[in-house]
Amino acid sequence: MKLLIILALLVVTVLLCDKYEERLPPPISWIYALWKKFSHVLGTVMSFLILTVLWIVGFGIYAIVIKIITFPKRFKTKPNTYWIDVEPTTVESMNHQF
Repeated sequence: MKLLIILALLVVTVLLCDKYEERLPPPISWIYALWKKFSHVLGTVMSFLILTVLWIVGFGIYAIVIKIITFPKRFKTKPNTYWIDVEPTTVESMNHQF
């Protein structure tokens, strides 16, 4: 319960600092400016980490599932060749090509 009260006070403090940012006295404005820089850096790092983990986990699991599903298809017998035999051409076939 104490933690929720502290968090609520912090949220209210940040909201008030946002609203009256240009009228804050110098020590508080410096601290608030540092806080905003720190939160921006922290947000950039955390979003990079979270998105990287989600990318690797999401597509990694997807790739593993696809490999498991398509694995039995690899062992089906394929024909020896796809080559189609063509009858040899003769000299007479070149006389009337069109």
